[in-house]
Amino acid sequence: MGKKEIENYILSKKEDLYRIRKELFENPEIGLEETMASELLSNMFREEGFSVTKGIYGLKTGFRAEYAGRKAGPSIGFICEYDALPKIGHACGHNMIAAMSYGAACGLKSVLDETGGKIVVFGTPDEESTSGKVNFEEGHAFDSIDAVIMCHPYPESEESGATLGLGALQFEFHGVSAHAALPKENCRNALDALVMSYLNINNLKQYIPEANIYGIIDHGGDRPNVIPDYASMKYYIRAASKEKLQEYMDRVTNCVQNTARASGVSVTVTEFEKRVENLVTNHTLADVFKENYEKLTTLRLKKPAGYAATSDIGNVSNVVPTIHSWIGITQTGGLALHNPEFAAATMTDFAAGEMVSAAIAMAQTGYEVISEPELLQKIKMEFKG
Repeated sequence: MGKKEIENYILSKKEDLYRIRKELFENPEIGLEETMASELLSNMFREEGFSVTKGIYGLKTGFRAEYAGRKAGPSIGFICEYDALPKIGHACGHNMIAAMSYGAACGLKSVLDETGGKIVVFGTPDEESTSGKVNFEEGHAFDSIDAVIMCHPYPESEESGATLGLGALQFEFHGVSAHAALPKENCRNALDALVMSYLNINNLKQYIPEANIYGIIDHGGDRPNVIPDYASMKYYIRAASKEKLQEYMDRVTNCVQNTARASGVSVTVTEFEKRVENLVTNHTLADVFKENYEKLTTLRLKKPAGYAATSDIGNVSNVVPTIHSWIGITQTGGLALHNPEFAAATMTDFAAGEMVSAAIAMAQTGYEVISEPELLQKIKMEFKG
């Protein structure tokens, strides 16, 4: 009875899901500036009976919405993303992510007084750039959560899989400048040290082919007739696990430091963005979602081929059992994330239907976790390894 009640309730609320999808699409806001989206979602959760706290974990557009049943029980987390991309709007489909999690939370709430437990919705800003979920994780937002359920629109439906962790390193080289026409004996060219480091990192890549290492030179000097005493480059390093990521970051750092030493310059190494961890899918939880979702749609959740790119949901998955399933929003595939065509596809009737189906499946999965202690125990055993 509970699952059908959830389905009927979300279907009765589908116009609200459409509203969220549309308003975010028509009013895209880049990360940390999602004022309208945060306000809209906060108000809609309050109207649904959730208590809402805004401006949390140092993020003015972040929020937390909670609803507790009449008796104690497991806590289910849903995640709203709502930041858009510069110039191309919701080309990553975050307008749909917010709508799906809103629908899922409302649907699960419709039976929560009967089942007991708690729903917590995390409004997490700026997934695309500063990785807002890291603030939540570092602030222990997920300590009392038993499972986190999230879905992301995609060209084709896929099971929750794995993403790559990411470390962001900046190397700043400090030398001694001189006039380029009259170089002094004690001159130390910071740019030369940088270029040699860049080339040596390229050589290093052949020995760690499973790593993803790419960088840019963001400062190479000011004028051609002045030998630079300062130069800087930034690198993204991706890997499939926390341990490998640390290993690769250390190897790249050692490569640069030794090159700088040989060039007679000093180098400062900093992480210029928060470290993003790899997604560790809880397959027990993912299997439950898959069963629920495939009963509601003609689409099938395929096994993922390899790794997805990088997302701060990885940090969440390392502290609480988590899934991040991919929901197809086209019948034929062929689109790619982060382009205007994908943004447009989020507004089709087909995408609307899959959005509602995903919201129902998310809520039904949460319902099973709350009402079946054996399932929750199995989820936690897998998480503990």
